[in-house]
Amino acid sequence: MAEACLETDQSAFWMRRAVVSESEPGGITVDPGTLCILGGDGDMFQQHWEIAVESNDPARAVAALTAARRRLGRVLEDGRELSPEEADDVMTDTDLYSPNYVAVDDTVPRVWMDCKGGMFPHMARTALRIVADELRKAGVRHAHLFTRPASHPSDS
Repeated sequence: MAEACLETDQSAFWMRRAVVSESEPGGITVDPGTLCILGGDGDMFQQHWEIAVESNDPARAVAALTAARRRLGRVLEDGRELSPEEADDVMTDTDLYSPNYVAVDDTVPRVWMDCKGGMFPHMARTALRIVADELRKAGVRHAHLFTRPASHPSDS
């Protein structure tokens, strides 16, 4: 997604198009509202940092999200995923943002990231790729990734 669409009233539209491009028809699909950008029309822009997984094997989905959790904490705002070896050095020497906290909720199953409400479309696309990659590694071939509405009562 081009930098030119950041923080414009077109941001949400372009983010929906970008996440759908991560879908694999007949495999792991992505809902257009996943990691949605909120705001515009004078309101501050932010993203809802949650990826929930609907599949016929919730236990494997939770295992995949647990593996993804470690990787998601090493994704920078520009979409680069750092290796564990790079993370310590690069994280201290960069002004680029990465999630402050990443957690898995095995009751949904979902992973959520504390990104201070920031809007980072490149980070979001990398996060989707990581979750899909870990789902495949866990043996999940069919799943649907989505983000629940921001006002969901069990959000924490």
